[in-house]
Amino acid sequence: MRALVPVATGNEDIELVSITDILTRGGVEVVLASIENEKSVRLMQGLNIEANYFLDDVIKDDFDAIVMAGGIPGAMRLSEANGLRDLLIRHHEANAVLAAICLSPALVLKPSGVLDQCTQVTGNSQQIKTRDQTFAPDAFTQLLGDSYDPTLRVCVDKRQRIVTSQAPGTAIEFALEVVRLLAGDSIAETIKEYVMIDH
Repeated sequence: MRALVPVATGNEDIELVSITDILTRGGVEVVLASIENEKSVRLMQGLNIEANYFLDDVIKDDFDAIVMAGGIPGAMRLSEANGLRDLLIRHHEANAVLAAICLSPALVLKPSGVLDQCTQVTGNSQQIKTRDQTFAPDAFTQLLGDSYDPTLRVCVDKRQRIVTSQAPGTAIEFALEVVRLLAGDSIAETIKEYVMIDH
C-alpha cells in the first residue's frame, strides 16, 4: 500500500506529522512529496520536514491513497500546486482513498469536484489567525456548501472513499480512518489502542 502525502510550506505541523506517523504504523508506504522548489519544507509552526520526492517526480504514479494536511498557507499552496487537482480526479475515478483535514477539504478537495457526490463532509470552522491575517469562523467551511456537517470531527464516506476532518486535534483520528479504509479494522484498532489509551 502506498499513500501520497503532498507537503507545502505552511502545512499544519501536527496534522502532517500525525498523518505520516499513523499511516506508517499501519504498514502504508508514505511518499512525502514537496510541491515547493526544495525538498526541505517549513511547516506552519516552524517544523522543517524533508520530503522524499518532488511532486513532479511522482505525478504519474498510482497510489492507494492521497492524504493532505491543512494549515495556512499550506492548504492554499496545495490548492495551487501544478497537477495535483488532476491527480486527485484520476485517483478518485480509480477508487483510491482521498483524505483531507482542516482547510484542505474546502480549498483542495472541493475545487477538484471529488466531493460532489458526498452527502456529508467536514472541515475546520474555527477562526484562523496568522501573523498577517485573521479569517472569520466558517470562512472556509462555507465553501463546502450544504454537505458540510459541523457536528462531525471526522467524516468517512465509504462509498466515495473520502475522509475529511476538522482541526489539528482530530489528526490522529483522521489518519486512523484512512488506515481503516486501506488496511482494515484490526490494524486500525491495534494502532488506536496504542496511541489513544482509553481508561
